[in-house]
Amino acid sequence: MIIKIYDNNHFLVGCDDKDLLESMQNRMDGKKVRMQNQILIPLKSGPKIYRFQEYGIKWIGNSKDVVDKIVLNISKRKENIRKIREQYGGDIKFDYECKGIYEPMSHQKVMFNVMAYCDIAAILSEPGTCKTASYLWAIDKRIIRGQIKRALVVTLSTIKDNVMGELLVQVPHLNGVILGNKVQADKILNKKYKHEKDNVDYDIYISNYESMFSLVELFDDNFFDMVIMDEAHRIGSPTSRQTKSIIKKFEFVPYKYIVTGSLNANNLMSFYMPYRFLGPDTVPYANYYEFRRQHMRTVDPDGHIWKTLSGSINKVKKIIGNIAISFTKDECLDLPPIIYEKFSCKMEKKQSELYKQMSNDLITEIDDMCGKCNKQNNCDGSCESQLIAKNALVAAQKLRQIASGFYINTRIRVDEHGKEIKESNVIELDENPKLDLMIQILNNMPEEKQVIIWTNYTYANKMIADRLSKAFGENSYLTCLGRDDAFEKIKEFRETKKRFMVSNPSKMGVGHNIQFSHYQAFFSNSYSWIERDQAESRQHRKGQNNKVTVMDFITENSIDELIIKAIMNKEDLSIKLSELAVILKKNK
Repeated sequence: MIIKIYDNNHFLVGCDDKDLLESMQNRMDGKKVRMQNQILIPLKSGPKIYRFQEYGIKWIGNSKDVVDKIVLNISKRKENIRKIREQYGGDIKFDYECKGIYEPMSHQKVMFNVMAYCDIAAILSEPGTCKTASYLWAIDKRIIRGQIKRALVVTLSTIKDNVMGELLVQVPHLNGVILGNKVQADKILNKKYKHEKDNVDYDIYISNYESMFSLVELFDDNFFDMVIMDEAHRIGSPTSRQTKSIIKKFEFVPYKYIVTGSLNANNLMSFYMPYRFLGPDTVPYANYYEFRRQHMRTVDPDGHIWKTLSGSINKVKKIIGNIAISFTKDECLDLPPIIYEKFSCKMEKKQSELYKQMSNDLITEIDDMCGKCNKQNNCDGSCESQLIAKNALVAAQKLRQIASGFYINTRIRVDEHGKEIKESNVIELDENPKLDLMIQILNNMPEEKQVIIWTNYTYANKMIADRLSKAFGENSYLTCLGRDDAFEKIKEFRETKKRFMVSNPSKMGVGHNIQFSHYQAFFSNSYSWIERDQAESRQHRKGQNNKVTVMDFITENSIDELIIKAIMNKEDLSIKLSELAVILKKNK
């Protein structure tokens, strides 16, 4: 095979053995050259060429020198990150003069050093550990050195304002701007405003994941010198348009970092796409599907369900650890503890009858499905990709709703043109013991205490708001739903000192600072421990001086108990349908 430099970003690999060339293409994430036995591979995939040296390599020009330089850089990077990581708890070198109002904490200095002195890195730190300030300082440091001119921060749409707020506090001398829709972003990026005074250069541009698919069309690949993916787990899907566009657009940016606290929770492959964003040199196989094939196996005919191969988890941990630093809140912040309180109630008669009816229907459906399966004694969950299982999971969702005092009834009808139309209505039960219990507990709390009430159902938000209005007055609460601006709602919550804020963890539970209150009530939970942990961390973070009290409201002998057990064990609820049937039969 021959190896030569094709351009500033690629090697050209030529080989007459088509099978070998395909194998190299899969490992290096190469692109086939049309009508030629050649592939283009990213420069950072160059070190992987050595894995094929037994087949004979002919280096053209200085291609080998370039590969060896990349190999050396990878080795130095790992060593730098190891040394910086080991500084924590000892003498931490810190050569940045903070211009903000806060003194940097030890773990923030370590985060800063990794981003200021390594070309790529992963900051895997729990929610509430003050990651934003560190990467803003690192951007400033690289601007001071003349290494970068423009940096891009990609984050969640609900917390762009928070990042801008931190920018104004931590690096007030830098110019920052939030990129909104495509038209506005085009004017900012390409200086298309009619008034020349609006056409200015910015140091830091802030965007959100949902917009990146369209925004990448507005600027050249080399427009940004430094890109930070905040809450980087949002680019975990290899099939997502936004993930594909982000990785392709920023493939050759010199400085790239991912920042998240939820990278590798319960899913072997969840780390892969964020790491692939950092570069093909961060993973042994630079193509997602090839990496998965090497570390997992499929257990169903359609290839929908994959199981981890023995030893793969330890291999992945090593890959992650090579370029990552990690912090938990307990080890880097001296925070008051979280106090968990659980309040349980029994179902009222009609609610119990409805729950049992739905349970029996679900058990019958699962039993019928499992009874016909040829894997009864060795269930691998593969049937859960089938329609009947999806119907059963919908029924399980209704159990959660009934436990909270309502359920959503969805029907499908066919119109005159043969088009299927979904119609939904909400059935609210006459009595709701869980909501009654929560109002009773809230009524016993001091009036000056502000409480966040979480629930994962939109209708439950409205149902709770109605009861709060009746119990405490229509000016006693705020809601944060739908298209509400979470940043502005939290600001209003703080300034008006209203007693209650009702919201969904997916809406307001990530990236916001709500340390001015220290009570939370979970009326219902999703199956995700990550979502729960993020929500708790809105209060339990730096700046919190009080013990945070988290109250869970549970309907006895319901699926609520199963969900809260998983969450308290810091796990997502993942259960086979056959196991769910057994639990429902035992009614506990």
